[in-house]
Amino acid sequence: MNHLPLLLTLFGLVVCSPSAAESDAAADEVALLRQVFSRQVSDRWVEEPYALLVYADAYAQLTDIEAASGCLEPQYGAYVDRNAERQLIVVFFFDAASRTIVPVGWDHVSTGNPKRSGHFVTPCGVFTNAVTSVGYRALGTKNAKGWRGLGEKGSRVWDFGWQWTEHYVRKQRDDRQIRLLLHATDPVQGESRLGRPDSKGCVRISAKLNAFLDRFGILDADFEAAGETFAWLLHPDRQPVSHAGRYLIVGDSTRQPVRQLVAQASTP
Repeated sequence: MNHLPLLLTLFGLVVCSPSAAESDAAADEVALLRQVFSRQVSDRWVEEPYALLVYADAYAQLTDIEAASGCLEPQYGAYVDRNAERQLIVVFFFDAASRTIVPVGWDHVSTGNPKRSGHFVTPCGVFTNAVTSVGYRALGTKNAKGWRGLGEKGSRVWDFGWQWTEHYVRKQRDDRQIRLLLHATDPVQGESRLGRPDSKGCVRISAKLNAFLDRFGILDADFEAAGETFAWLLHPDRQPVSHAGRYLIVGDSTRQPVRQLVAQASTP
């Protein structure tokens, strides 16, 4: 039984539902994107109890960020679990008609490794891909260690602005601000390290996922709305989805209060 609609209803947000025709079209689009994701990015699978936890937290955080608008629109998004034992990202579609988080696909990421000098914890929260923090494209240049830290030349870099995060020096907490980015990593040395905390605080993704998010404009709602102003940044051959989103959500499945809600919704 799918208990997710009951679970999401517990949050009490009014949902702006599309028409039946729009909902059917969105479902068809999501089905096609799932096929593309499976073939071109990853066919990774996760167990249902864990997936429910992630979907519930994604919904809860979307609710928090969009409560001021009075309703939650159908939209795509991405959720990152910074749990060191998971290090996963799920690209999803929020279906307003059924009040469900519909997964498009899962892939490994690397978040911050605070155990290394000069590295930080990746902050939790909802971060907006807004025109006030315009991203850019990687130059593909190597650092002193031979790393192309942002991936191959032309890889998309999403910029979520300055964000506060935890930082520890000799076990003493010293909060800092970091420039939170979502970007690819070195294709030779970095890709094999995805799936464990390894970054300075940003979210590292695979080149294949980078291309998927970029090509379909999954997080580019605000940039698409700006018309030709940011055409130089967007993928030249992009095929934007019908309900592009703008939010990167970062959570931590080791400490989510929604575990209790998942248990309630899963009780017969």
